[in-house]
Amino acid sequence: MMTISELKSKCEQAMSKQIASDDEESISVLCQNDWVRILVVRDQDTPEKSRIEVEVCLPSQKDPDSEDDVRQFIRNHIKHLEYLLHLNNQGLTLSVMSRDGLWTAYLEIDALPHDSLFQGLIPPSL
Repeated sequence: MMTISELKSKCEQAMSKQIASDDEESISVLCQNDWVRILVVRDQDTPEKSRIEVEVCLPSQKDPDSEDDVRQFIRNHIKHLEYLLHLNNQGLTLSVMSRDGLWTAYLEIDALPHDSLFQGLIPPSL
């Protein structure tokens, strides 16, 4: 499981990383698992600003075999949707790309956020 200090350190590195002159944006992965991907995105036009993006989607896996597997899959899905609502309560903006089955939360930043934000970014454990 990712820790607050690991997330913060990776975010700090991503925010200070030079954007290649031939890239429109820089994307750094802070954390990724089957359900969640947390990124720092920086645009070439405004390199002093960063965006923390959290993406939640259904994992690509085989269909659950039993009713218990289905129930656990639904519980995990609910946990991750509640995680998005929690991020919204912390000030992140929610978005849905229904065609892709992707739920997102994002926050524009111009300085390294407080530890409480990183604590809230830690995805649910399964």
